[in-house]
Amino acid sequence: MSGDDAVQAKVDMLAKIFKGRLHVRFEKMNAAFALCRAGGDNQEQWVELHRLLHSLGGAAGSFGFDELGARATFVELQIKDLLGQPDKHPHDIDQIGLALAALQSTT
Repeated sequence: MSGDDAVQAKVDMLAKIFKGRLHVRFEKMNAAFALCRAGGDNQEQWVELHRLLHSLGGAAGSFGFDELGARATFVELQIKDLLGQPDKHPHDIDQIGLALAALQSTT
């Protein structure tokens, strides 16, 4: 096995591990979103959800899950817009929930 093949084998293994642990990331996002929904304007919860999505978007792209990464970034940007609003409209919060559900159906 050449050096390039060995590196690719390691990347493939890491991608498989990443995919196998997606459910954990989704559970964390769902829990954070539930707190966001319950707390409405609690900025800390929204910042945490934003961080989780940002992390997922970057990692997904690194392992070849481009659609997942793009959807995570889309939701992340929606949350970034919400972070700038003093009051979060229930419709906007519902849209985040729908986008999170769509994100999770990507895999």
